Amino acid sequence: MRRYINPTLSIIIVLIVFCLALFAILQKEILLNRQLSASISDNVKSKILDMAEMSECIGEAYNIFLTKWNQECKGLGLEDKCSLPRNIADSLKSEYADSQKTCY
Repeated sequence: MRRYINPTLSIIIVLIVFCLALFAILQKEILLNRQLSASISDNVKSKILDMAEMSECIGEAYNIFLTKWNQECKGLGLEDKCSLPRNIADSLKSEYADSQKTCY
């Protein structure tokens, strides 16, 4: 005598197995999304810190440039932010450009 499984019971078993598989897949996707989000967040934080350091470096380069410029002005008996002779101004601007390049 052969026993047959009730069709309704078979459908219920298939649905339960399907739901468990789906749940496992979703859990894995959630974990991967969390890991990706954490990685992106760390990357963004790193980029922000890099940009802040670069901005600070450029600001420092400008302050040094302005200080040297004003020292040259005073050496010529002129006020701060004066118009310097071309050769001095070009030299200071070149130094400033080189200082900025070290920030990148």
